[in-house]
Amino acid sequence: MGRQGLIQIIVLLALAAVPLTGAKEVSLRVAAMHPIMGDLARQVGGDKVEVVDLLPLHLGIHHFDPTPDVLKEASKAHIVLASGKHLELGWIEKVRSNLPQGTEIIEVGRTIPSLLIDTTDEMFICCPDHSAGSLDPHWWHSIKNMQRATRLVRDILAKKDPLNKAYYQTQAKAYEQRLSELHSWVRKQVAKIPRSDRELATAHLAFAYLCKEYGFRAIPLLGLNQEQSPSPLELSKTIKHIKKYSVRAVFPEVRANPKSLKVIAKETGIRIGNPLLADGVTIDYPTYEQMVRYNFQTILQGITGEK
Repeated sequence: MGRQGLIQIIVLLALAAVPLTGAKEVSLRVAAMHPIMGDLARQVGGDKVEVVDLLPLHLGIHHFDPTPDVLKEASKAHIVLASGKHLELGWIEKVRSNLPQGTEIIEVGRTIPSLLIDTTDEMFICCPDHSAGSLDPHWWHSIKNMQRATRLVRDILAKKDPLNKAYYQTQAKAYEQRLSELHSWVRKQVAKIPRSDRELATAHLAFAYLCKEYGFRAIPLLGLNQEQSPSPLELSKTIKHIKKYSVRAVFPEVRANPKSLKVIAKETGIRIGNPLLADGVTIDYPTYEQMVRYNFQTILQGITGEK
């Protein structure tokens, strides 16, 4: 072999030892028990983490039962993130019992101040999962809460992977800035709604944090989803409640009870808004930012008619 051929071989070997540009060097594997936690881990972890969503986007959080494959995926993770505040109560222990020693479940919402479900009329408790006096687990509907969660996840990743601490700090700072911009955008949308009309009538008692942060009155109404079949008396009370507070719009769930909605619309002339995303992101709106924008555009259009 001539000198020129030897040089070519050396060059090829050197190139083979160099990582390809854009190659993902994963440092941590994160399993997310709630899709919003998965999105948050991706925003903060960037190219340094691989995120596995244990809960598929098309399934509901309240009635999910993890399969053996889901539990196996969780057991491979360095970190497991849960939303917390009892949201994953029905299956968190199944995941915990299948984790190897040393792997913990971190409930992100645990460090965030809680709101209790507060209602003076039992008729307006939407379901057994949201009874009076219990914790409202939907803390992420406050953007400020999500900023707190961003800092928490930043510190969790940095502790587990200290070599990339600066990277996680940079990622978190950039995401917090985007959330601040999102918060400013939301305030502009809310400002378009007269204060007297800032009432959020929903089927799902899930927006207490949103209402507190942006000055809405939460009005959960019985019978707006398919899991409930209100009696004529209960439906009559709902209609009277809508009239009493001059509610402009009602926002059903995705699986709305069409019969109840038709009766309510006919008796009150109220606008029926598009469904709000109560329990998290969806296939159509897979990131937290997209979910927030969709919800507030829906609220603005439902209450004011503005598109």
